Amino acid sequence: MEIISKAYADTGAAAAGGGDMTMMIVLTICMVAVYFFVMRPNSKKRKEMQNLLSNLSVGDEVLTNGGIAGKISKLPENKEYVIITVSGTTVMQIQRNYIVAVLPKGTLVATQDMK
Repeated sequence: MEIISKAYADTGAAAAGGGDMTMMIVLTICMVAVYFFVMRPNSKKRKEMQNLLSNLSVGDEVLTNGGIAGKISKLPENKEYVIITVSGTTVMQIQRNYIVAVLPKGTLVATQDMK
């Protein structure tokens, strides 16, 4: 009977101190890393894209996310759409959000010469 009573009386090893503080430091470092490697670059990219879309003007050569390259021929009063000329007589109305890049001047002329 003595063996059983001794087993119950044993309290075990004491817990290591400072575990909660270490956990908080690790979580803080992880949150800072997520901010600098994920959230901040996305925010910068979104601002750059908003700046690109707000500075569009007639005559800019643009590329859409569908791969269509054209020249802006009209910017209607409705700020949501842009009218681009793809080739001589082909005119398209697209949403402004579908423009992904403004091409350097003369890009469309150079690609038409390659045909």
